[in-house]
Amino acid sequence: MTFTPEAILSLITTAASLIAFLLMLQESRALSSGQDPLNNDVRSLVRRFPRVTYAFAVLIGMLLGHLLWP
Repeated sequence: MTFTPEAILSLITTAASLIAFLLMLQESRALSSGQDPLNNDVRSLVRRFPRVTYAFAVLIGMLLGHLLWP
């Protein structure tokens, strides 16, 4: 089985969309029940480790650039 760049990009996009959907669902349920949403914890974690977040963003950019550059 071989993975083409289009298939890898599609898998990454699908996973990111699923994660975003689940975070939005959890946030709406938490706000309706008066609890603190998980997005606040994610935001504080990202702000606590800015270098790791930057490295992760660079890694995603390199992967997308490698897959999409002709």
